[in-house]
Amino acid sequence: MFLPKLREVKEALSSFFSKPYTTKFPMGPAYKPVATYRGFSRYDDNKCIGCGTCVQVCPAKAISLKDDKEKKLRIMTIDYKICMNCGQCEEKCITGDGIKLTTEYSFSTMNKNASEIFETVKKEIVVCEICGEVIGCVDHLKWIRYKLGAKVYAHPNQLLFIQKQFFNVEPSEAKSRVRREDYIKEVCPKCRYRVVVADEF
Repeated sequence: MFLPKLREVKEALSSFFSKPYTTKFPMGPAYKPVATYRGFSRYDDNKCIGCGTCVQVCPAKAISLKDDKEKKLRIMTIDYKICMNCGQCEEKCITGDGIKLTTEYSFSTMNKNASEIFETVKKEIVVCEICGEVIGCVDHLKWIRYKLGAKVYAHPNQLLFIQKQFFNVEPSEAKSRVRREDYIKEVCPKCRYRVVVADEF
């Protein structure tokens, strides 16, 4: 009869003199996660190329992509209210460093549109000189050029892109029909196919 009571007294005393298991958040510091903790993902503006892979693989649809053709900007936004910290964006990033999970896991706000709830990255885009559709981001084209090496000079788009680094190349106006001169333009794959077919036949 006395043994259970002694055990309870022992547990009470050991608990009284031991450190608490819980934190004093928000009055004190919150839990400090380990280095491998999967928290909120953050873009690295210098290493993200704006390819949009993270948008495609996000199972929660927490990452959105919007192209502004007038300003020639691609805006990718992470909504942390939806993000479930699965790590698919980091795993499938084609550069390996464009987006990374951090150890950040908590934010407190009463405003659902507060800036800390969103992470945004903006990238310059290239549009087709014939139809006006988006070809890709400038950083993405640079990354492709780096990966292809000398083979990049076989593609008119990449050749024009390199040419623009040395002197100014004015974009031409869109015409009612495609012509042979459209070979030497920054055009999307569909329009390049139209140019080839029109020139061939």
